[in-house]
Amino acid sequence: MRDIIVDMDEVRKFRWTWDAIQKFESRAKSILKRQDILQPGMTTHTGHVLTAYIRMADILEAAVGAVIGNPEGAKGAIEAYLEKGGDLETLQLKIYEAYLVAADPSSLENWEADIRMEEETRRINREKANAKLEIARLELADDLAKIERLKKLAENQPGTTNSVKPPDSPTSN
Repeated sequence: MRDIIVDMDEVRKFRWTWDAIQKFESRAKSILKRQDILQPGMTTHTGHVLTAYIRMADILEAAVGAVIGNPEGAKGAIEAYLEKGGDLETLQLKIYEAYLVAADPSSLENWEADIRMEEETRRINREKANAKLEIARLELADDLAKIERLKKLAENQPGTTNSVKPPDSPTSN
């Protein structure tokens, strides 16, 4: 069994025990009810709540409290983690990873592959966006160069004005 270690207010080992899961589910249910999210018959098992609602501050705090075994110390631990340069996305992933270690270790490999694929997709999309931006810059530079050439041609033509008008606008000659 692998350990999920996170440097927060102190170095913490994230561990989902049976007691932690029960307490988290109880707290999560009350949070979701308070937020008018919980509907009759809605599932509130830990895996579902973590995947669907971990981005909610109260759910994240409840999860941290559960995995460190100290619900009262969760907020301070999260603050310290952020102050040390940690980010919420990584913290959320570590909490879910710790859950999989305890609840479904056989799915860890697939989950990690999905995470890598999502990161690769984001990287590729950034590269595509940068390529489109570069193409737009090159097209703009080309258009500006054409305008300058047209202006110089217009200046050298007798009987023309110094301004170049678009072909579809009326001329004032």
